Amino acid sequence: MKSINWIGVIAAVVASQAIGFAWYGYIFAAQWTQLSGMADAGMEGGGNLTYLYGALQNLVVAVGLAWLVVKTGAGGWIGGARTGLFACVFFALATYALRFIYGDDNPGLIPIDGGYMLIQYLVSGALVAGLKVGTAAPAA
Repeated sequence: MKSINWIGVIAAVVASQAIGFAWYGYIFAAQWTQLSGMADAGMEGGGNLTYLYGALQNLVVAVGLAWLVVKTGAGGWIGGARTGLFACVFFALATYALRFIYGDDNPGLIPIDGGYMLIQYLVSGALVAGLKVGTAAPAA
């Protein structure tokens, strides 16, 4: 855990929360609300605790990606984004698919939720691998 880029992890959590806020709060708010069957006030049931759980989930993803970046030696923005892409496709989206294979979730949610996860993992991977504070940028 010593070699994890904690600044990148924190930035990834903040970015994931901001992306989720825009994604579900504005861009796909109406479609997601309709397809999920939740009322507009669906988030109010948990209040701020819902957002805290979301931030905790984003923290787990960011720490996992940071660990994976270190273990695979993937460096830089592109290497981190690639690691995020692979982790998303092979783990997150594959697991998410079970909700539609065995559950009764609306398949219309796949592009909305899957799209968010894909962006979350790409951005988080890039941040945990590429964001370095206090180091000089390479010369162009």
